[in-house]
Amino acid sequence: MEAMHARSRRMAVAALAAAVALATTASPPAVAFSDPEYSRQWGLQVVGAKAAWDAGLLGQGIDIAVIDTGVHLSHGDLAPNIVGGRDFVNDDDNAQDDNSHGTHVAGIAAAAIGNGGIVGVAPRARIMPIKVLAANGSGDGEDVAAGIRWAADNGAEVINLSLGEDTQAVFGPSTEEAVAYAWSKGSICVFAAGNDFILSSGFADEPALVVASTSRDDRISYFSNGVGSARWGMSAPGGPSGLFQGEIESIFSTVWISDSRRDTYAYKAGTSMAAPHVAGAAAVLRGAGLSPQQTVDRLMSTAKDLGPPGRDRTYGAGRLDVAKAVQGLRAPGAAAPAPVAPPPTGAVAAPSTGSPTTARTTTGSSTTARTTTGSSTDAAPPATTAAAPETAPAPDAAVAGETVAPAEGALEAQAAAPREPASDGDRVPLGWLVVGLVGVSGAAGGAWASRSRLRST
Repeated sequence: MEAMHARSRRMAVAALAAAVALATTASPPAVAFSDPEYSRQWGLQVVGAKAAWDAGLLGQGIDIAVIDTGVHLSHGDLAPNIVGGRDFVNDDDNAQDDNSHGTHVAGIAAAAIGNGGIVGVAPRARIMPIKVLAANGSGDGEDVAAGIRWAADNGAEVINLSLGEDTQAVFGPSTEEAVAYAWSKGSICVFAAGNDFILSSGFADEPALVVASTSRDDRISYFSNGVGSARWGMSAPGGPSGLFQGEIESIFSTVWISDSRRDTYAYKAGTSMAAPHVAGAAAVLRGAGLSPQQTVDRLMSTAKDLGPPGRDRTYGAGRLDVAKAVQGLRAPGAAAPAPVAPPPTGAVAAPSTGSPTTARTTTGSSTTARTTTGSSTDAAPPATTAAAPETAPAPDAAVAGETVAPAEGALEAQAAAPREPASDGDRVPLGWLVVGLVGVSGAAGGAWASRSRLRST
């Protein structure tokens, strides 16, 4: 009898141990990532990007072409993910940003995870920088068309084009043909709808996603065009719904500052900032094995409906919802991963003891980025800092091996210096309202010019 009781106790203990093991397997410990500026990235939080990371979907193996002013190739949040690109302005292979707009866009889509700065929607996707806009933010439609074709021919699954205040100016015959060509090659083009605020985007049946801008509370941003009659129109976070709301209602991301050797960040607002949220989400779905058409269909069908019920000319299918889009998906060949925990907060970075220096950059009609070194009197939330935990995910080896060499400066110098605290800048100027009103007469004419001058959004 005593032997039977002992055997029963052993069986009970074994059953309890098995239950504990099962519970541990079903609820793995969270994996922390050391990106303290994630707390400023309300856009990623609104669309539920973390749900994709928890599912192991980070855009692995996918190339996002950023057709813009170039990308800051040695920025610590971008360099691990950058692959070779093309400069159509200077006709070479060094697509270094000299404006800042393209760098901001790239960070939203695919800034690396776990390295102490911000994080992108698809943080393991590769960034393919393609420069078609000059230092003053201007360019022409022929270069845009060439950039789209180059991206498609070089394997970009997603192509982001945050190009035009009057986005209709992009679409001459050569650009329309390039978009159709890219789609035929398996590339999804994602366009910013434009910042004329009282106009629709002007897109029609082109095979491209067209993105309007929404605010933190899911209202249309005051500067944003609607998507109009675009075949695949939707919206995503891009900036405030009111003119006089604070800078923290804009989108926080990486920037290039000409006289800084540190990693810099700033707030900007525009449909240019909305589009890369969608581009990053498209990369996440492509990385999960979905085809281009399946990716578009899933983004559209899972978007949060805003405005009148169903699709409309303002929000399109609705606001991007990454969390809903990835439900039921897993990275090919991957088991269910541990959830990704947000970075720790509360450790406030000490201000620099050096003299504060401020650099200001203006991109066409887009907002002004201001990044301050040292102590600042700006009303920004204090920058946070946290040591990278040993469990933080690192960039894929294949991605790290394809990093482009820094231009005009060494990464070692950046690593030796602390990250520059970001301040709240980038107010949307009142002049945007004037630009929007003045733009009505030209845009209403519906004229298309393939070599129209463009300005970054």
